Amino acid sequence: MTTWHFKKGKRETAFLEIDQVLNTATRHVPGFRGYMSLLSREDPNTATVLTLWQDEEILKKTEGGTLQDAVRKVQACLESPPCIENFRVFSTELFQRAE
Repeated sequence: MTTWHFKKGKRETAFLEIDQVLNTATRHVPGFRGYMSLLSREDPNTATVLTLWQDEEILKKTEGGTLQDAVRKVQACLESPPCIENFRVFSTELFQRAE
């Protein structure tokens, strides 16, 4: 999970760039299972990306390059370097229902 802190008013623009990097860099990576982009309602300058990987080994092999690419793209918009935390998924349940 990577939490991004942007300069005031730069989140939307920068986050579109980050989303583009993730879509391009991870689309065909074996072991990549997807990601969720979370925009804070309380802090309009913060966003979090939760990436899902098959295992920790694959995560470690690929996350550095992808993260560095994203940071380079949005460097001018960052308030501080992104904060990275790694978690082990205990369980998950996702639904998509037709409304």
